[in-house]
Amino acid sequence: MDRGANLGNLKAGGQWVMWRAITVVAVLILCGCAAQQEAFVRQREAERNAPDLDFQGPLRPATLSKAQIKMVQQGVAGMLKEPASAKFGDSYRGGQGPDRKTVVCGFVNGKRFVGMFAKPEGGATEFLPIRVALEEEDQESVRQFCRATGIYLPQ
Repeated sequence: MDRGANLGNLKAGGQWVMWRAITVVAVLILCGCAAQQEAFVRQREAERNAPDLDFQGPLRPATLSKAQIKMVQQGVAGMLKEPASAKFGDSYRGGQGPDRKTVVCGFVNGKRFVGMFAKPEGGATEFLPIRVALEEEDQESVRQFCRATGIYLPQ
């Protein structure tokens, strides 16, 4: 048997294994993206279906600094039974009302939350969660604040 022929078969077999591995990795990545997209679409659809109550808005969009995001995470985690288990979403939406108070909507452990920054008299600014929708019945009240069209506040 020719050693050169065996070496050629190994190279061709190695390329096949490599292409198969690349294909498997690509499929896994695309499945993860599709699942994230589906969850995002469901969240936005739920926001569109929020009831139209006596809320004012949408508030003027506000950009959050890294320090503000950290304050949001600490404030929301403090409301959870197990603060160390808090897993936050990648996006936060902020809105600023006419009184210059900033309201923030986001997700923790797959559940939506809403809260606002406040500064007690003589104290430092802190983030006060208004509602964390830990139970299904709480989802609707958070949707009143956090909608696809923006962030709203009660009048």
